[in-house]
This record gives sequence, structure tokens and C-alpha cells, in this order.
Amino acid sequence: MFVHGVTFSKETWDPIVDRLTDRFRCLAVDLPGHGGSLGSGADLPAVVARIHATVVANAVVRPVVAGHSAGALHATAYAAAHATAGALNVDQSLRVGPFAGFVQQLAPALRGPDFVSAFEPFATSIGVVRLPEPERGRVLTTQRIDQQLVLDHWCNVLTESPADLQAKLDALLDRVTVPYLWLAGGPVDVADRDHLLAHVAQAHIESWSNMGHMAHLAEPDRFAARVSQFVIDAG
Repeated sequence: MFVHGVTFSKETWDPIVDRLTDRFRCLAVDLPGHGGSLGSGADLPAVVARIHATVVANAVVRPVVAGHSAGALHATAYAAAHATAGALNVDQSLRVGPFAGFVQQLAPALRGPDFVSAFEPFATSIGVVRLPEPERGRVLTTQRIDQQLVLDHWCNVLTESPADLQAKLDALLDRVTVPYLWLAGGPVDVADRDHLLAHVAQAHIESWSNMGHMAHLAEPDRFAARVSQFVIDAG
């Protein structure tokens, strides 16, 4: 099961799904407000419950759940709450405090009329422009950068203290008991590494140096092969 990041849609995963459907049953989901999905993404447990309802409706049992960027937080929360065979995190640090602090500094601008300029540092860090054509153009067609969508999904990041957000996430991490792979698109900070390993017993970390935030789409063949091996190893 594949979960996209904020501003994207399930179609973002198409190259990976296309490479895996000959071996596995694949299910990609739209987060609320994205693609064909309506509703709010402000409440993480509610979003995870919606994802689980989709899993049940499709008669999927113990999925390996993969998430990119913020979608990796949803995948992690899903693995903490529901039966899974494993969880795969694509380039999402599990130390959210620094990110929350940065977002809160920009909160007035993000909420104001100059949202596009305020969001530009985040759009740049996503790194779609680093993808080669025609993949870059394809991914851009799956992306919708909308102020209300971003503010909705970042509701807690904008309003809760970084310490409280981290404590809530750590409580989720402590409940993840299945194999967990963090695939980073660049060098991994020592503090990030130590934090994950302290909370998730079966965590493994790999760095695809210099591939960037969209590492899975920068090298889709390599990524699909890694997912395949992870699924096999997870049993």
C-alpha cells in the first residue's frame, strides 16, 4: 500500500506500482483533499482510520505500507495502529520538532495572501525539478499546491508545540513492532538515526546519497527492486 506526500496524489506512485504489479497486489490511496479524496487531513488518527477502511474494503490483509514524505508519517501511524507486515519510509525524518519550529516561524505568511512565496522553500526542498524529463512533467501533473490544503494538513504542525508533536510521534514509533525501513534520499543526520533506532526495534536505515527527496522516482527501477526485497524479507 502506497501513501503519497502532501500536495501530491496516488498517481504519483504510478511508476512504482507499474513495476510491482507483476509480483504483488498494489493499492495506492489519496489522502483527504488530494486527488479524488474529499475531507480534512488535520486529524492524523482519523486519516489513518480512513486508510484502514480502504484497506478493509479492498480485502487487504497485513499490508506492507510505504509512504513518501509526510505520507511516511501516515504509513508509520498505520503500522502503529493496525496489523501490517512492514513499513517503508521514503525520506521523512522522524524528528519533527525542527520542521515544526520552522513552519511556525512562517505561519503568518503561510496563512496570508503571499502563501505562494512562503511555501517556496518547501516546494524547492521537495525537489520535483531534480527529476529528469518526462518524469518531472508527469509528477507535476499529480501535484496541487493549494493554501487551504496545506494549512489543513499542517494544522497540528502550525498550532502545537514542537515538543508535544514529537512526544506524540514518539509514542507512535514505540508501537511499531514490524520491520521498518527508512530510505533517505541523502546523508542521514546522526541525531535522526539514533532517534529512530531508539524507538523502533526493527528499524533499518539506508541512504541513497544525493538522490534527493523524490529518490523513489529518481530511480524507480532501483526503488521497486528494493520494495520487492523488503516485502519478501518482511514475510
